[in-house]
Amino acid sequence: MYRSILTYCVLLALPLYGQGRTDSVAEKNKGKSVSINVGLNMVMRGFNRIILKDKYAQINLRSMRTNLKTWPVWDTNRFSTNFIGHPYHGSMYFSSARTNGLGFYQSSSVSMAGSLMWEYLMETKPPSQNDLWATTIGGTALGETLFRFSDLVLDNRTTGLERVGRELLAGILAPTRLITRLTTGEAWRTGQSRGNFLHVPSYWLELYFGETATGTTGSNPSMWRSALGIELLYGELFETVAGKPYDWFRLTGEIRAGNNYLHLTQANTLGLMLNKELLHNNETRVTVGLFQHFNYYDLNGRTNNNTAPVYISEAAAIGPGIIVQKKKDKSTVQFAVHLSGIILGASTSDHFKLEDRDYNFGSGFSLKLSSSLQFKQRLTISLFSEDYFLFSWKGVDDYEVLKQLTINEIDFLNVQGDKSSTMLNLLGLTMKYSLNKRVHVVLRARSFNRNTLYTHFPSVKHSLNEFFFGMGVNV
Repeated sequence: MYRSILTYCVLLALPLYGQGRTDSVAEKNKGKSVSINVGLNMVMRGFNRIILKDKYAQINLRSMRTNLKTWPVWDTNRFSTNFIGHPYHGSMYFSSARTNGLGFYQSSSVSMAGSLMWEYLMETKPPSQNDLWATTIGGTALGETLFRFSDLVLDNRTTGLERVGRELLAGILAPTRLITRLTTGEAWRTGQSRGNFLHVPSYWLELYFGETATGTTGSNPSMWRSALGIELLYGELFETVAGKPYDWFRLTGEIRAGNNYLHLTQANTLGLMLNKELLHNNETRVTVGLFQHFNYYDLNGRTNNNTAPVYISEAAAIGPGIIVQKKKDKSTVQFAVHLSGIILGASTSDHFKLEDRDYNFGSGFSLKLSSSLQFKQRLTISLFSEDYFLFSWKGVDDYEVLKQLTINEIDFLNVQGDKSSTMLNLLGLTMKYSLNKRVHVVLRARSFNRNTLYTHFPSVKHSLNEFFFGMGVNV
């Protein structure tokens, strides 16, 4: 036990003494970063214990001692909790460190320490290995993109309602940054400069909205919902020699609503870690690099109780990519190929149903292809394909036993779900036609396909198609 306690303390102390590079103009305040994260965990634990009366929040010294001697397990939380809730929680740990002057890698170690504290000391159930991966690595991916996004939003020169709006929006993106600004008084302090932590690069920000029709293959669209989305391209890929991680990244997100339904259906980031330009002339540019991937799809495409939702997660992944761009006259063509190794991913299960779990954890790899063609800055046509290959080897053999498990036995079941291998494919086409410099029409068609090969059941194929029509605005 003492060895476990010592290990945890060392891990918690890593961000205090790490020598990671920082690109922030803020003065380093490592102790404040850690104290904010400890306070955040304590507040959340208190809320769960007192307000929600969650039995897992009724911690004591005995539960902490037990957890410190327990090897992490695969948990049974719902898909959204594990694959967007925990990464967002990790992003709060991360942004508190970035706000207080720590660099990328130091901030990632802060996310790890915060996750270790939560998993081992803040709950009575056993520590979760998928939470540790999702909070640390997924939290780093979301944390850096949302921190840099918040840096674009904040402007210390503004006052009144505009200032309040900017502070609140930045607080949604990076809550612990807002906490820090409130404690230092910077949230209302004005000055002659924007007060950015980072150099402001060129960026392109789009908001889009419209209607989405969804249906299974071979049927007419049976579900209509309104959609609101955002896409941010940060930095110039072919002008960037990545001295620091995420000097270039792409961030997308989409929310859908309708019929008492409000749901985050996707969140995606692709961040450049390092790169090298292979070719640069008047017409053609080629660059290769190492990229961190984070992808989350929860389409919840149920048209009836017998239709499975569409789950795709790539919470912890990294791999190489190559991008080729060619310009001629007033047209631009771009191709990209990305390969990633997936440490933690997930996909829909047709058989494993236990508490809130209806999906399988897995590891594997992904291959992503994309191409785009722009005509005279008026019409843009994009084709893209995402293929995920996930393998779940620690699965259930006797499904009848699941029906007889006690709550404690469920907590320690420790399986990824079904023994299976899954091939997931997302194939899409997007067309954008500009009406003027800021407004454009958006058409998008996508097909989600899954082929799961089960060890104890017949293979299952499932497809879902969707069509989106709406308007986009360049902000």
